Amino acid sequence: MSVGIERNLEIGVLLDLYGGLLTERQREMMSMYYDDDLSLSEIAEQYGISRQGVHDAVKRGAETLTQYESVLGLAGEQRRRHEQLLGYKKIALEALEECRRVSFGKNIAMKVIALLESLDEGLSEYETDENGGEPK
Repeated sequence: MSVGIERNLEIGVLLDLYGGLLTERQREMMSMYYDDDLSLSEIAEQYGISRQGVHDAVKRGAETLTQYESVLGLAGEQRRRHEQLLGYKKIALEALEECRRVSFGKNIAMKVIALLESLDEGLSEYETDENGGEPK
């Protein structure tokens, strides 16, 4: 994934987390740009301002969101929890595979399956994030 795309995705995540802290107009412009994929010119036309005005608002908004993240760290914490859940799921899958190899592992396998179902439920919030939204 290119650096520009990664940056846009990161700003989109930050907008979901901290967008309520921006002015309504700035939040709307950023949402149009990052979520709706409108061009600066299209947004400028809707607001009756210059393309440069939209660019400045979006740039300032992105800087503000980045500052919020550096202080509060919510997006980083969500990423850390997601990675932790994926790690637990990997361990559970390995345990399930081991149970399948031994004949007396049926009871353990059932517990591992219940754990995997619970992990999948927790991970489903993050899978939404990977498809363009943010964990709810």
